[in-house]
Amino acid sequence: MSKTLLITLATSLLMVSAFTRAQSAPATSTAMPAASVTTAMPAAPAATHKPPMVTQAQFTTGVSNREPADAVSSLDNSHDQVFFFTALKDAAGQTITHRWEFNGKTVAEVNLQPKANHWRTWSSKILMPDQIGTWTVQVLDDSGKVLMSKSFDYTRAPVSGSEAAHKQPVMQNAPTPAAPAETKTTPPSL
Repeated sequence: MSKTLLITLATSLLMVSAFTRAQSAPATSTAMPAASVTTAMPAAPAATHKPPMVTQAQFTTGVSNREPADAVSSLDNSHDQVFFFTALKDAAGQTITHRWEFNGKTVAEVNLQPKANHWRTWSSKILMPDQIGTWTVQVLDDSGKVLMSKSFDYTRAPVSGSEAAHKQPVMQNAPTPAAPAETKTTPPSL
């Protein structure tokens, strides 16, 4: 037999012998009594999902084919409805909330449930003509963290000429206003 084979065989026998002695020896413990031992269980791994992101957010007067019709930063009260469109990334399985505020006070919260990691969604609000002021929508994740906030101004509609005539006070026996001065233009001589 070769020398290396004999050394390998001897080493293996020594390891088997040590293992057999360890198995037959009485168990010893260096642990402290159970009453004074505090063990911390490792925490369960947290759900590993990416935080949701808002990739697009805007007020609009309508949504068609899951796209906003326009972008609104100011709207007059001749309009009675406004939409808030939101495109989301990594929000599947989470609750996303549109919190509608009027002049700093919460008036509605709409919970949305994205079904895919790239999701377009919207909510809308019926506006009363006398709700003139600043409207804000905050986009919140399921922990309540604000992901995005946008505002628009709701203003009084301009008064048209026919409406203005109806709204002007009528004065009895008021003098008739003078007609505007006529201007004549003479064509240039040829």
